[in-house]
Amino acid sequence: MKPIKENISSLRADIAQVCERVRRKPGEITIVAVSKGEPLATIKQAHACGISDFGENREQELAEKFHSLSALKPRPDIHFIGHLQGNKVKSVVEMADYIHSVDSLSLLRKIHYAALDIGKVQNIFLQVNTSGEPQKHGMKPQEVESLLTTMKNLPYENVKFIGLMTMAPLTQDMEVVRKCFQKLYDIKEHLNLHHLSMGMSNDYRVAIEEGATVLRIGRRIFHEGQ
Repeated sequence: MKPIKENISSLRADIAQVCERVRRKPGEITIVAVSKGEPLATIKQAHACGISDFGENREQELAEKFHSLSALKPRPDIHFIGHLQGNKVKSVVEMADYIHSVDSLSLLRKIHYAALDIGKVQNIFLQVNTSGEPQKHGMKPQEVESLLTTMKNLPYENVKFIGLMTMAPLTQDMEVVRKCFQKLYDIKEHLNLHHLSMGMSNDYRVAIEEGATVLRIGRRIFHEGQ
């Protein structure tokens, strides 16, 4: 198995190469290391190699790791990237710097009040189902604009809208993946937004080409070369 340091170094080089090809700057892109299922020792290795953002998709696992993650110097940003159940909102808001999986007005409302209770402004992404797969969470693309309009008209000062998130289908057909990412980019451009959380270990190159600013990378960092 390749050491994590080598994986991260080659990932950064790959990202820089793709950015050069499409005339983007690597500094525009944040790598969120998806650390679900990873032991703390492995996470510490990634952190020591300059990874400053970690993503978890289960509230219980995040709670088990939270104090150890928070004790790292410098403290990394914590991203909650999984489906967020209403009864887990309070706990996740207390721990996460960013929530990527906001897909309804009711969830947004719960996040606002949980953040208000602890005097926090919660950074959020709206999750959009660009593939149309029924098993995937996320808003329909045509619903995003109306939700943003509603947000602006409601006193939800304790949520800060960062951008959009999507998950492409698990397929080797990168043109199918590309269409999903292009759809999210088009929404971003139409609504004059900035951040796009899209792209994982199998499709991050296409995501960069289509405007991703946040990549959610697990296997490519922790298990490449196994």
